[in-house]
Amino acid sequence: MKSRGVVLLCALLAAPQAHACGMTNRLAPFVTDATGASAETPDAEIPAPVVVVGEIVRGIGPKHATCDDTGLLTVMLEWPRGKHKLRDVGFLFEVVSGTQPYSIFPEGPIQAPIEGRNSDFLFMWQEGAPAQQKTIDLQIDVRAVTRDNRRGPATRIVVRAAPGG
Repeated sequence: MKSRGVVLLCALLAAPQAHACGMTNRLAPFVTDATGASAETPDAEIPAPVVVVGEIVRGIGPKHATCDDTGLLTVMLEWPRGKHKLRDVGFLFEVVSGTQPYSIFPEGPIQAPIEGRNSDFLFMWQEGAPAQQKTIDLQIDVRAVTRDNRRGPATRIVVRAAPGG
């Protein structure tokens, strides 16, 4: 029985990689109360986050199994001190200018792993080799959303990257 497991493991390791890219972004959907209508709140109650675009890495090849065709965007967020804790809010990333050539940002609010008052959001998308890529030129509004669907003011970030960049 033990030798059968070893043979199966060896066969899996020797087989050509046909599975999907194994990277994960550790982003989680932030569930809001669906019955509450969304409403922007006064600036003092829910502050605007401090948001910085970190790094944009474009895909380097056509193989999805090795993640070569995967684009990466790191967005660093710092949450100001106040009434709401970082763990109690999600963040909505909304494209306000430009056309999103790939599905980079999810539709609803999300949370990223939290460290103190900071969260690092890692966005990933499948884009292929540099010859297949499209230019990314977007303006994104990032805003906090509470469980009862109240929204704070947005912080605008710019995401720009040439193919193969």
